[in-house]
Amino acid sequence: MRPDFDDTIAAIATPLGEAGLGVIRLSGPAALSIADQLFDGRRPLSTAASHTLHHGWISRAARRLDEAVAAVFRAPTSYTGEDVVEFSCHGSPAVLRELLGWCCESGARLARPGEFTQRAFVNGRMDLAQAEAVASVIGARSARSARAAADQLAGGLSARVGELRKKVIELLADIEANLDFADEDIPNLPKDRVAAAIGSLTDGINLLLSTGTRGRWLREGGSVVLAGRPNVGKSSLFNAFLAEERSIVTDVPGTTRDTIEERLSWDGYPIALVDTAGLRATVDPVEAIGTDRARRAAGSADVVVLVVDASQPLTDDDRAISRALNGQAVVVALNKSDRPAQVTPTDIVRIGLQRSVPVSAVTRAGLADLRSAVLSLFPSGPETGESGVVITNERHAEKLAESLSACESAIDALHAGRGEDAVAFDLRRAAGALAAVTGEDVGEAVLDSIFSRFCIGK
Repeated sequence: MRPDFDDTIAAIATPLGEAGLGVIRLSGPAALSIADQLFDGRRPLSTAASHTLHHGWISRAARRLDEAVAAVFRAPTSYTGEDVVEFSCHGSPAVLRELLGWCCESGARLARPGEFTQRAFVNGRMDLAQAEAVASVIGARSARSARAAADQLAGGLSARVGELRKKVIELLADIEANLDFADEDIPNLPKDRVAAAIGSLTDGINLLLSTGTRGRWLREGGSVVLAGRPNVGKSSLFNAFLAEERSIVTDVPGTTRDTIEERLSWDGYPIALVDTAGLRATVDPVEAIGTDRARRAAGSADVVVLVVDASQPLTDDDRAISRALNGQAVVVALNKSDRPAQVTPTDIVRIGLQRSVPVSAVTRAGLADLRSAVLSLFPSGPETGESGVVITNERHAEKLAESLSACESAIDALHAGRGEDAVAFDLRRAAGALAAVTGEDVGEAVLDSIFSRFCIGK
């Protein structure tokens, strides 16, 4: 069941806060008439052509609120598929709130979260996977995650899922024709042909699902924890990566007492970089809390950068920390490489770690190599073809997994000789799960849940 949208909604479409511009969006059957009440331009907006811009003043009862540009988009070629007007005025929170109030007093109501995009979906302007990609674009944490979301918004995932569903339906049609016309002169489908067709489907679904690990990283980012004994230069390295003095650096061991986290982008991937307290035995209760938090941060990290002072021989603490990191993804940063080296990559291999990179937090030498070494340890996963379709949405992954399970069940039914009706039943389940990805077969409660996570105004 699809909701009926017969009213007009309004919302602030830009973040609140002082800015050069702010946008108020109206959508619905009364959008143009409401805009006429509030916009003083050369002519009424209700007479304007679609996809046109108009300069004028926001005013009401002879009171001017702000100078603005009104954009008119007529149904059915607007974002929502309805008549849409967008007022671009100065980004004053006071101005935007007052204009929004005027819109609601003139016949609109405040939009619910995601309602503009929900109307676009209901009106056929985009499918559900594309609608969800809108939220992914807005929430993208890096250039690569933004590109993945933009590909979905352009229909890359929808096209791939549509191809798979088309194959399921074509095979299902052949099987059901045999079932419906069993008494007619129609040759039975060869078992090996059906098995090959289902096998091709499972390969295609598996290929999409295999991008999920990379998609999770694009969506959520990875955590990189700087760990090591006190005074090896963890905080200096942290500051060097950030290009600012974020962590306090002194010659006194144990200066860092807590974990410090900053988000940044490495080669277009979102990264949470964490500085930690030096790991050593201590009787200081405050420092002990810091070292415990450092151990827990390192234990849950995607990649640990073990920082050692390469200008001094390895210590028992360095060796103990390396043993504690056994089984984790670790890159050793041979810090202070601007000084004569007392530790070499061979020494690192001897203590059981394979990857090491000479760096200097002072001169910034080797930072790019260290970053590349860290990124190489993240599970990238494949991109499916030139379009680079990646599964970044958990709901999509769940539905693809349901479809895969149904195809595998169909293969089992075929080999077990349970009959074409059992195979057809499983293929119908597979088709339904694929249809749910793009919203062709999804309930209203699911839609409400999806769009409620959007920001108001989108």
